[in-house]
This record gives sequence, structure tokens and C-alpha cells, in this order.
Amino acid sequence: MSPNQYAPYIAPLLVIAIVGWRMSRSLKGRPINPNYLWVRPAIFVVLVGLSFVASLRTDVIALASFAAAVVLGGGAGYMLARHQELSLNEDGTKIISKTSPVGIVLFFLLFAGRYAFRMYTGSGQMSDKVAAHSPQILFYSEVALLFIVAMFCAQAWEIWHRARPLVAERKARIAAKKAGDTAGLPASD
Repeated sequence: MSPNQYAPYIAPLLVIAIVGWRMSRSLKGRPINPNYLWVRPAIFVVLVGLSFVASLRTDVIALASFAAAVVLGGGAGYMLARHQELSLNEDGTKIISKTSPVGIVLFFLLFAGRYAFRMYTGSGQMSDKVAAHSPQILFYSEVALLFIVAMFCAQAWEIWHRARPLVAERKARIAAKKAGDTAGLPASD
């Protein structure tokens, strides 16, 4: 086999390796800042909104499909967020998020499905059968984009919602620590 025959597999394997490495790190836990959870969903909403400006279908079937994608994506994001463990670190100054293996499996299944579809379409060189359905493929990709954006938005909202009590606890611990530090100081005249 020539090296060109392996080329279509290099990028997906690289993505899987990088995401797998990153996910394995997040299984151990990483600090999050609930105040910035809106940034990633906002970026995706803007990008998808810009991509829809030129090609959005508005027939009833398309709108129903878009609505279903948003609902299903929101549900998937909510479930992914529910499978994340949130806690304070030992000294109570940072909120730590640990990813569940369920989220990792779901991500890899979605990625594998996307890659299989891409391989079916011939990696950019569509067969006549697929070329005849290319407007449908564009529509399906728009539905998938809405699903992903809804998933990111719901996941960020649920993590933010679940982190609020931890933020209050963190503030209370920091205030108590500062009060304890100043309690031992001599009073100034």
C-alpha cells in the first residue's frame, strides 16, 4: 500500500489521539471558571448563525428538523453535564470539573459517525449517487450543527447552574479564611 492510501486516516486518528489525551486529563479533573462558561457556546452560536445566513431552509420539514435538533442537542448537553462531577479543591479556592466516561463514549460515537459519513461521501469526491443528494447532505449538516450548538449551550448552562452553590461555598470559605487571618492580628489604634 502506498502512503497516499493512509492519508485519509491520519487526520481522524490525530483528532482521536488529541481528544483522547485531553479527555483522559479531564477525567482527573480540571479547574473551571463558571463566569466564562458562556464563551464557547457564544462563539459557536455566532459561527453557526453566520453559516446559516446564506443557506437556511425555511420550509416546514426543515424548521421541524431544526427544532428537533435543538431539543435533542439540548437534552444531550444536559445529560453530558449531569455526568460531570463538580467539587471544590482541597483548599476550597477552585471549582474542579471531572468528566464522566459516559461523555467520552458519546463524543467518540458522534465523531465516529461523522467520520463514517465522510468516508461514505468519498472525502470530497462524491459519487453520482451522493452528488444527487448534496443539498440534502448540506441540510443534514445544518441539522447536526444545530444539535452540537444546542448541546454546548445546554451543557454550559447546566454546569453553571450546578456550580452556583459551589461558588457561594468558595466565597464563604475565602471570607472565613480572611476573617480568620485578620482575627489573629493586633488591633490598630
